[in-house]
Amino acid sequence: MTLVAVMALTLLVSGCSALRLAYGQGNWLTYWWLDRHVGFDSAQAPRVRAAIDQWFDWHRREPMADLVMLMEQAATEVRGDIAPAQACAWWHRLEERRDRYLQRLAVPMAEVAATLTPAQIVQVRERFERVNADWREEMIDGDAKRRAEASVERVVERAERLYGRLDRSQRDWIADWMRRSPWDAQRWLDEREADQRDTLVLLGELSALAGQGGQNLSPAQRQDKVRAWMRRVVEPSSEVSRAQRDRVLDNQCEFAAALQSRTSAAQREQAARTLLGWADDLRSHQLPAQAAGAALGLSAPATRP
Repeated sequence: MTLVAVMALTLLVSGCSALRLAYGQGNWLTYWWLDRHVGFDSAQAPRVRAAIDQWFDWHRREPMADLVMLMEQAATEVRGDIAPAQACAWWHRLEERRDRYLQRLAVPMAEVAATLTPAQIVQVRERFERVNADWREEMIDGDAKRRAEASVERVVERAERLYGRLDRSQRDWIADWMRRSPWDAQRWLDEREADQRDTLVLLGELSALAGQGGQNLSPAQRQDKVRAWMRRVVEPSSEVSRAQRDRVLDNQCEFAAALQSRTSAAQREQAARTLLGWADDLRSHQLPAQAAGAALGLSAPATRP
């Protein structure tokens, strides 16, 4: 999940040239992000870098063409009105791809996690705590009016990455919509902390040095534990949380469709150009199947599903 989070960051930066730069440095950015949490030693670092390189080579060989196609399709659809169900359909397509990306991480994650020391697992926990404290300060504590204004600005900024400059009436409409949003920052943080606790338990079970039985697990058993953890962290932790997630998702789909209905023809054309630009930048990183197979030591290129 951590690698997918970094991938999302590299794919959602603003501007085509920024996307090309970010994805081109994706291997390094991913390692840097993970190392800040764990603090890999000299024996672990080459294994982690190799696993990251292999994941990006796979992504450039197979899923990249799929993402390019999706962006080109979105560029066509964004020129017209969008129904909430259509926006939700796009979200579910991305969820399907997220799950596929996660599955590619199960083997290397299990292998690397088996080498973690108790001190490194403590470092992961402390990093979680620092990040959560910063997030709480920004999103929950402090002046409510200032938090609300900052939230509106974040949403406006993301919308303007796609549509270009929004006018005052559009910005006011976004602010009004967000005042009625069912999203709850405290509930989101509670879910995040539950996932982090689950992650720390997993790392303790997998670590051969943590004294929790990891040394008795076979590689296949470790991989099964990782896959089970992946299934848990992408789903809400309870039926109450699931219902809340569904309400938020429905609201966001309605928001996307309603905002689209308020855009001008020029803004929709700008959105189409932006998406096509992102598609071109992703295409520039695409690796031919034959070359990628040779790079990974494969006898034949994998078949696209």
